[in-house]
Amino acid sequence: MGQRHEGQETICFFVPGRPRSTQTGSVIRLPTGRAIPLRRNTAWSSVCGLVARQHAPDAPLAGPVRLSLLFVLPKPKRKVTVPVTRPDLENLCKGLLDSWNGVLWNDDSQVIALTLEKVYEDDRLSVGVLVTVGEDPCPSPRP
Repeated sequence: MGQRHEGQETICFFVPGRPRSTQTGSVIRLPTGRAIPLRRNTAWSSVCGLVARQHAPDAPLAGPVRLSLLFVLPKPKRKVTVPVTRPDLENLCKGLLDSWNGVLWNDDSQVIALTLEKVYEDDRLSVGVLVTVGEDPCPSPRP
């Protein structure tokens, strides 16, 4: 369960495993004309959803939410310090937000601030994603 700080809830958890991007593949057309995109690499999103359920609040957060995702990728064999290669950050987080609907929040449209970062593993960080979700105590426009 999350920790409470000054009347707001903060939920922090780590999902071990190699982060996978969620990519939209082909599209299925329903008889109604509606198009539904098929997604690839949804197993990673499912694992993240399962771990989130273990740390979820009693009821999904109802107000504005801030989300921080730190993706820790396997260190490559060649000498590189910054992960400027695939997977793209936006594709890493795409399926995760949807998998947390009804679990951490009611709908991912509640996420008003999103911080994304990808780094390579080291002695302090294991491969996976560190998730921090918090209620926004001040949803008014900021100067």
